[in-house]
Amino acid sequence: MQVVKIQNRLKRIEGQIRGVENMVSTLRSADEIVVQLSAIRSAVNSLLFEVIDQELEFADKDRLVELKNTIRRLSKG
Repeated sequence: MQVVKIQNRLKRIEGQIRGVENMVSTLRSADEIVVQLSAIRSAVNSLLFEVIDQELEFADKDRLVELKNTIRRLSKG
């Protein structure tokens, strides 16, 4: 897994969240906040699939079964 790449993306997401916190505290419009929250959701989803993709690259059969079960649990939530 490319740890540094993932950490950098997490830091960007963290920065986006801090930005939304600032928007809330300065009473920005709900429309602006919703747009930023949607961007955060997209960034998290993208990172989720990147992590799964990287894991699939080197997974053996047992690990593939574990990943499949994890994905099933996520899809039910």
